[in-house]
Amino acid sequence: MKKICTLFAVAAALAGCSQPQNPTPGSSLNLDSGWQLSRDGSSEQYAASVPSTVAGVLCDAGFFPKDVLEHCNYAAVDKSIFDDAWTYRTSFAASPNDAQHYELAFEGLGYRADIILNGKQLAASDTTFGVFRRHTYDVSELLTANNTLEVRLHRAQKGDLNIGFVDWNPRPLDESMGIVRPVTLRTYGAVSVEDVFVVPNLNIETLAEADLEVRVRLRNHENSIVDGTLALELQGVGKCNIPIKLTNYQEHTFTITPEQVPMLHVDKPRVWWSYDLGKPEMYNLCANVNIDGKLSDTRSVDFGIRKIESRLIEGNHRQFTLNGKDILIKGAGWTDDIFLRDTPESIERQVRYVMDMNLNCIRFENIWGKDDTIYDLCDRLGVLALVGWSCQWEWEDYCGLPEVDGYGCINTPETEDLAVAYFRDQVVRLHNHPAVIAWLTGSDRIPNERLEKRYLDIYAAEEYRPYVCSAKNLESAAGWSGTKMEGPYEYVGPDYWFRDKEHGGAFGFNTETGIGANMPQMESLRRMLDLDKPEEWNYHCTASASALNTTAVLTEVINGQYGEAKDVQDFVRKAHAVDYDGTRAMFEAFRVRMPAATGIVQWMLNSAWPSLYWQLYDYYGVPTAGYYGTKKACEPLQLIFDYDTRMVNAVNESRDARTLKATMHVFDEYSKPIGGESREFSIAYRESLPLFDMHKYVGKAHFIALTLETLDGTRITDNFYCIPARDNEYDWSSSNWYVTPITKYADLSFAFNQEPADVTMTIERSNDVWNITLQNKSTVISYMNILKALNSAGELVVPAIWSDNFVTLLPGETKVITCRTNARDVRFILDK
Repeated sequence: MKKICTLFAVAAALAGCSQPQNPTPGSSLNLDSGWQLSRDGSSEQYAASVPSTVAGVLCDAGFFPKDVLEHCNYAAVDKSIFDDAWTYRTSFAASPNDAQHYELAFEGLGYRADIILNGKQLAASDTTFGVFRRHTYDVSELLTANNTLEVRLHRAQKGDLNIGFVDWNPRPLDESMGIVRPVTLRTYGAVSVEDVFVVPNLNIETLAEADLEVRVRLRNHENSIVDGTLALELQGVGKCNIPIKLTNYQEHTFTITPEQVPMLHVDKPRVWWSYDLGKPEMYNLCANVNIDGKLSDTRSVDFGIRKIESRLIEGNHRQFTLNGKDILIKGAGWTDDIFLRDTPESIERQVRYVMDMNLNCIRFENIWGKDDTIYDLCDRLGVLALVGWSCQWEWEDYCGLPEVDGYGCINTPETEDLAVAYFRDQVVRLHNHPAVIAWLTGSDRIPNERLEKRYLDIYAAEEYRPYVCSAKNLESAAGWSGTKMEGPYEYVGPDYWFRDKEHGGAFGFNTETGIGANMPQMESLRRMLDLDKPEEWNYHCTASASALNTTAVLTEVINGQYGEAKDVQDFVRKAHAVDYDGTRAMFEAFRVRMPAATGIVQWMLNSAWPSLYWQLYDYYGVPTAGYYGTKKACEPLQLIFDYDTRMVNAVNESRDARTLKATMHVFDEYSKPIGGESREFSIAYRESLPLFDMHKYVGKAHFIALTLETLDGTRITDNFYCIPARDNEYDWSSSNWYVTPITKYADLSFAFNQEPADVTMTIERSNDVWNITLQNKSTVISYMNILKALNSAGELVVPAIWSDNFVTLLPGETKVITCRTNARDVRFILDK
């Protein structure tokens, strides 16, 4: 978010050079390249860039085999090399000027660091620690024309408040040791601009005006009183000058309001919306400090004009609103790569996946990101972000500190001081991002009263968004969280989400939940494990010691619902059906149950390493069946079968009221038509409208095919269901944190017992868009046709954005499906 104003584009360009000359005030040199990494006691060096982790650098250097994360290879790695200290070294040129100040800033160090510049120790590891701390050093007296910087790092130990992967995957080999966020050299004069914070207040009745409060934190680095001018430039609006005075070494926040500066009252503002409701419009504000007519420092921020609020509705559930509109949060939980090797390209691909699935939010349980790339993309593309601390620090097994009175593991003066410092630095880091809609200071627990009071003091000064004490349904001094975390995390049937009224079902705001295994496609499975070795399948489930760590539950589900798999291909295909229907139903239920349902977060969005669990696309970037089930479920306009009421509902989360036509066809278990109906209807935003009563089909296994059209016959979307003769039977009284057990499975074997269908595929290309036409020439339903785009190595192309996939074709039906990819030498196959 923070960058050099365009007025100083030359200085900004110099920041990327290895030999900057005459850096101007406000310039910043990013020390990201040209590093060498070495282990204490070894002469071998590895080329490194920053940010990075030691394990990530070694991986890129070929120290580990390419398949270190695959099979069971990870378990065999000797981690003792990370018991030693590792040192990052780099050299850089500068042209220091006695009239200027120079600051070396470290945005994140993992975990303890000795920092040495030109032979002078700036910091020692006994006082310089904490991965979410920002460390800055005045190096004005040490800087020379040619400089050498060394950062000697020690990995986190048991009891340290480190980056947390919890039980999602094995712990990083090096415990994320490294320079994990940017290192920069700043240049400024007598007064520096430490922070610029814009607090927008949009008139949500008209959206026609907004007031901006601007808080600029300045610091005087001189032992004398300084008078000067603070110059603000608001993009597309105007400029203003404000006189300032700072006493000796004073740091002060200047608050500027529309009453003082009329340009901060913005008429007809360009409003920031999430992508599904409008355009994510952005503004830029540049703040310059001038002393005696000369520039001392400059800082600019991007921000959005929008209003995010929340309230507790009936049932004590938290309802978020954006610019006055109630919204249903539909998201999934993010994780970084296990060695923090995400790139801007891989991050953008993933955010666009979120949008392609019609989700509107990402939950960041842990302040993820080596830099602000992910948050900048959420701002620019219009994806909401929930941020907060990880449960890594709330359970002794993961943190290494004792849990106290239900408050987790941060309960000593030392850990509380560190957590407060973390909180201040990360809140300030993120507080201009319009995509961020709330902070969660607890995940599975709440902070203790002392700690939370300090959090709230910081929040009052540095934030304005909703504060949420926990992702779980808990109460703190700040009030009720308004959220729930009652699971499940393991398989429950599609009917569960509609029928459950006490646990994870479709009411309130479920901050993390899912159906457990989200099976990768076969091409990914062949990369990550030996298909004939069960121990490798189990190794790539979760790292939980208590559950979710084998494929046993998935196997039981497949056997119970579809019948025992004939071979591994049949097993994977049936696992896809489990995933598609189960994940789709989770999102659909929360949409049908609006407004009592206020939010649903799939656990998880992605995986830190090759995994079989908790992902909508796999480690290699390939979508799972659940990806396409989510995409279908979350279409802005959709027809959804309610497993509890036995009604087909229309749901509208598009921006406007619509008048549409819905059609329903019913087929028996042998693909014979047994019913159908059409009707026109009008539907408002966030309305769930019952259309078709399906009670007369209860007790019969059947298929439901749904089509939604405009009144002129243009197809909007479709949906398809395999409905068993009877629902799953649950042992509701035995529900626990991760599952409600199924005592008798619904019989869905008829879905895979259809006669083979004759489906043809034709392909046409227009630039990077491929049109795939599928035609079912048979009199039977062709269930779950999987389209694959393969490269010359036989691997699935990434990214390949399909308009639909894992599709079902009715007897005689033709569908045209598009695939967008810029890959060359691509070939398409149909797995049916």
